[in-house]
Amino acid sequence: MVGLVYDLPGEQIIDLWPVTIKTEARIMGVDWGFRNPASIAVCYLRDNEWCIQDEWKQSERTTAEIIQVAKNKLIEHKVTRLYPDPAEPDRIEECRRAGLPVMESNKDIKGGVSYIQQLIREKRFWVAKTCKETIDEMSMYHYPEPQEDKPEKDEPEKFNDHLMDAIRYAIYSFTPISPAWNKASGAIKPYYPELGL
Repeated sequence: MVGLVYDLPGEQIIDLWPVTIKTEARIMGVDWGFRNPASIAVCYLRDNEWCIQDEWKQSERTTAEIIQVAKNKLIEHKVTRLYPDPAEPDRIEECRRAGLPVMESNKDIKGGVSYIQQLIREKRFWVAKTCKETIDEMSMYHYPEPQEDKPEKDEPEKFNDHLMDAIRYAIYSFTPISPAWNKASGAIKPYYPELGL
């Protein structure tokens, strides 16, 4: 397709990483929906490389049903953080009340797209072959065609982009765990900058 946002080479579509693999992070992005599909993407970080490990995309699912799917994926993949679409605070609050590890998502589309494009170019972004919906969306996720007398848009078309949004919320919002010096114990411990912990 002309104007593809993510031109993912075939060699970056790979066999599933085993669930038992050692990773630095396992996170999940959620794009809400009802008539439009709701989508969940599970992303693993290992050796500074991201792999889209699992996906879910369904229409006409209630918030309770989406939360249950998220809980199941969280347990299956040992996910530690969830980054939802920030546009629906009521649904986010329901996630919190259900005990999900909700984090704040960065909604900057251009910044997030640019970051994932860079990961793809640097061969630090992979998609498991089993994530067929993700591969399908990537193959059609494109910029609008230029039109005469109209300025070019530098944001992708809002069409069949629900997993693309879920992936962007997760990967672009993620802040690595950083070491912090604990003066009281003299030990180094991890902390989460976005939580202030």
